Amino acid sequence: MRLEAIEEYGRLVIGPASTIKYIGRLVVCFLIGALGLVTLILGADGFVALCAVAVIAIFGIWFPVLTVKRNRRNYHLELTPEAVELIQVTPDGEDTVHHATWSVVDSVTTARFGNRPEAPLYPVLNVESASGSGRRTKRRAFLSPEVYGEKFILDQPLEVTTWELLDLVTAAHQKFKSKPEASDQ
Repeated sequence: MRLEAIEEYGRLVIGPASTIKYIGRLVVCFLIGALGLVTLILGADGFVALCAVAVIAIFGIWFPVLTVKRNRRNYHLELTPEAVELIQVTPDGEDTVHHATWSVVDSVTTARFGNRPEAPLYPVLNVESASGSGRRTKRRAFLSPEVYGEKFILDQPLEVTTWELLDLVTAAHQKFKSKPEASDQ
């Protein structure tokens, strides 16, 4: 349905994630942190007390701080038949973080941050060249002058799930990537 919106209106804007999701995450983090605090108050000692302190530090402090930092970033993704663009809205205006035309997108894959199997997967656009403030340097093969291109990682909190975003970007790439024209013979 969203792919048809790009064709019909010429643009699809996927806004930032809702605040309710973040409030829910904060509440859950504080509840788990409070569980660690209750464990200490009830007189835990030894290894259990150490685990309770770790739970308080991780779920009561670290995760909420990361969640608030991530929520303050106001991103939206714009998809058009010509290009994909990630924009960050700041108090000073809008800043294009990434911009790439579909013709330079080689493939759409996923990336996992960290080497743990439970680490989340994020959609990645492998592009020949991109523009924007978040542009990463080109990847090169080890001990080879061959250039592989850049990665455009979509790990920002958006109003769609990661899997919906992956499906949408993959379908848009397949539909809008310029195809070589057949020669008339």
